Amino acid sequence: MRQRLASSEKRYLQHTRICRVGSVDRRGVVHTAPLCHAFDPGTRTAYVATDGVTAANLRARPRAALECDDYHEDWDTLKGVVAKVRARFVRDRRERDRAARLLRRKFRQYRDTEFGTIIALRVENIASWGL
Repeated sequence: MRQRLASSEKRYLQHTRICRVGSVDRRGVVHTAPLCHAFDPGTRTAYVATDGVTAANLRARPRAALECDDYHEDWDTLKGVVAKVRARFVRDRRERDRAARLLRRKFRQYRDTEFGTIIALRVENIASWGL
């Protein structure tokens, strides 16, 4: 894994439709959830809106894994990224408004949503394939 994100990785994180977030609770129990995200390449941050188990785990332990991939039966066309991220609950109004705009722009299902919890997942290290 490396710290620097390639432009192809940033583009992929911006356009891919779903990510999987792996988190761990206080007892060390692993949980993985598929979430819709919006990626801000300028800050290396993926924003997700969730109030579930993932949010509870990230409150207890703010480090997680984020994974996005495209699977095909032709394994020569596989592509994806896996990243180590640090989670932060977005409280700043300006950042929260920006995250909500990014999520609404990417997913029409969010256009009429009043967001509860928004979590910023900042990429610290990344690895990719097929990009």
